[in-house]
Amino acid sequence: MKLVKICGIKRQQAASEAISFGADLLGMIMVPGRARTIDIEEAKAVAQLVKQTRQHKKRQFQTMTEILNVLREEDFETIDDYSDRISDLLEENGPFLVGVFRNQPMTDVFRISEEVGNDIIQLHGKENVLEYCSYNSKNFDSKFGVIPRFVIPNDVSKIYDTLEAICIGGKYFGNGFLLPLLDSELGGEGKLIDWSLLKELTSGKFILAGGLNEFNILQLSEYSNLKGFDVSGGVETQGEKDPRKVENFIKNGKSVA
Repeated sequence: MKLVKICGIKRQQAASEAISFGADLLGMIMVPGRARTIDIEEAKAVAQLVKQTRQHKKRQFQTMTEILNVLREEDFETIDDYSDRISDLLEENGPFLVGVFRNQPMTDVFRISEEVGNDIIQLHGKENVLEYCSYNSKNFDSKFGVIPRFVIPNDVSKIYDTLEAICIGGKYFGNGFLLPLLDSELGGEGKLIDWSLLKELTSGKFILAGGLNEFNILQLSEYSNLKGFDVSGGVETQGEKDPRKVENFIKNGKSVA
């Protein structure tokens, strides 16, 4: 099954509902001044809820550190094999909490993530993902997962260069790198990506964002290089997460072959 990420979580209640419906990843906007920016204390409460859920479900691997250790011990014939494996590990052991940042000082990103209790850092600007992963390794012992945003077709060569760097000789050297996410330039704006571009990507598997909702997600079964779906505005009504839409999006996302 596909990974499903519900992003733009602002309140613990919305997080609890998304978890109950089966979300694998919950995203919180940690960019200052945005409509969906979450209060830090509320973010801490969501982080606690997510961790308690993994404990209650008795997940085999409770932290990103444990999952990354598994990746380091295994061999991968191709980058697609790696993508399949990390997707399975995230789905089987979630939910995990994602803090979304954009062009903020790297030290602030890691400080906030540690303070809140994020499992994963999502980079949604022009950050150098390999620099972030290296910093993650050297300063935090690869405590965090890292999901970089790429815009297609602009970033295609950057995608390939990044993927080549994280798996060398069949071994994982990603230092926290998880999966690439494909979205529009800003994200969270409901702008639909030209899906035909997905078939032009010759390497890698991806999480898709950008203009998705509970209905159009069902049209994505033909794209074999998608490992997951990310939604924010597509499951909202009047700016708030709509439980019915969240439930349907997760159900439909999980049904996509």
